[in-house]
Amino acid sequence: MLGILFDGSLDFFLRIILFVLVAVALLFSIILHEIAHGLVAHWNGDDTAKNSGRLTLNPAKHFDPLGAIMILFVGFGYAKPVPVNPNNFRKYKTGFFLVSIAGVTMNLLIAFVSSGLYVLINIFAARSGSMALVLLALFFYYLSQFNITLLFFNILPLFPLDGFNVIRSLCKRENGFIRFMQKYGQFILIALILVSIMVERLAAPIWFSPLDLYFNYTAGYVRIGFNAFWRMIFGGI
Repeated sequence: MLGILFDGSLDFFLRIILFVLVAVALLFSIILHEIAHGLVAHWNGDDTAKNSGRLTLNPAKHFDPLGAIMILFVGFGYAKPVPVNPNNFRKYKTGFFLVSIAGVTMNLLIAFVSSGLYVLINIFAARSGSMALVLLALFFYYLSQFNITLLFFNILPLFPLDGFNVIRSLCKRENGFIRFMQKYGQFILIALILVSIMVERLAAPIWFSPLDLYFNYTAGYVRIGFNAFWRMIFGGI
């Protein structure tokens, strides 16, 4: 993200505006992801997140120092996870599964709606030439991109991501895959992220990064599909 501020090819004030748009879109995406977990936990009988004051859009309640530093310097980060106590669920397995998919479901909904708003506002911006509409369309573009990326990142079956929790909710607690991932999953995840960063910094081919290849053939196609769908819907405006 800090790269936006030091991009000499752009006007200074435009850099500031773009930085704010990216920051707000990213914060909004991450925070709503976490709120979704806490809200679904509440619906299933666990008020841990609610009692901790985490069902709020206030960024201060979701702030994680390391996650924020990573967002600024790496362009990737996270918020403080919403606390959930599965033992409070009325139905343990059902509650655990629903809470696990809540965040990525929220990301999917936001991505779908924001891609539609991007396409719609972009049509009016092109006709009017309004810079305000261009910036608004750009905000929804970023919002859509971030949520699609968060969706496909979080469904990876690696501890401690949501994809792992979905599998854990469907398996027996003594499952060998679950034990392996709880022990090594976070190291695999860190390694994938570091490889992705190195590939980007060295401008190496994308196939050297498993994570980038994964995003290219999942998030990339969904992004194209969403935009094509909304262009078909709004094409006659």
